[in-house]
Amino acid sequence: MTADPTLDEMLDGAATGATTVAPGWGQGRATYGGLVAGLLVARAETLTADPARRLRSAAVSFVGPVTPGTAELQGTVLRAGGSATTVDVKLVQDGTVRAAMLATLGQDRATAIAFPADRRNPPPDLPEPDELQPIPYLEGLTPEFIRHVELRYGSGGFPLSGAAEPDFGGWFRFREPPARMGDRELIALVDAWPPAIAPMFGGPAPISTMSWSYEPVTAPDPTVPDRPDALWRYAVHTHVARDGYTQAAARVWDADGHLRAISNQTVSYFDPRG
Repeated sequence: MTADPTLDEMLDGAATGATTVAPGWGQGRATYGGLVAGLLVARAETLTADPARRLRSAAVSFVGPVTPGTAELQGTVLRAGGSATTVDVKLVQDGTVRAAMLATLGQDRATAIAFPADRRNPPPDLPEPDELQPIPYLEGLTPEFIRHVELRYGSGGFPLSGAAEPDFGGWFRFREPPARMGDRELIALVDAWPPAIAPMFGGPAPISTMSWSYEPVTAPDPTVPDRPDALWRYAVHTHVARDGYTQAAARVWDADGHLRAISNQTVSYFDPRG
């Protein structure tokens, strides 16, 4: 693998247990958390060794900063049951665990009870994507990884704008589409948005994700692959922010308006006004 691999190459390497984290995906002093999660899912899928078992839930802990360079993906199958497999995966650099994930992958089952996700989760009402300008990558101002991800804000405040309220929504996708858009690619994309309280800050301040729980939702017709170049919709809601910690829940919809992921994060922040 080259010293500057593509997203596809990094994910494919992680699936085998070893990869190279490319430069240019930075988020502060660490590598963008979505990419790290994508690498962990890639390894979890290989360890599960059953393509019929898809990612159903993932709990991610960012233990320390992942940096550009070689990384080992260590994993253990905790249990492989009749329809679901639970996997523990860690990303290790220089002999130190930098990120960990507990993931469950399960196969579809025929059930008499069904409640469509779209019934209570309509997509947000946003301007059309071509009416919105993508956030540009500005060296020294925006995170490095923004050069790889296209974000178009459609509601709420912009980060560091000193807004009175948190939360926002918009459209997003990879700037350069991956070869496919599977579970590992989607989780790598979903984390691209800043924390939900970012609009309330009037300027830069330390803020980082402590833990992340992620639940993908199967498409209405899983036999139809998602287009790698399609735009996805995003909306986030803050539950609470106090004492230097905040909890928020986000939802993601595909290009057709179907709910496809639920994302919950606990974030630590340092308010310079505190």
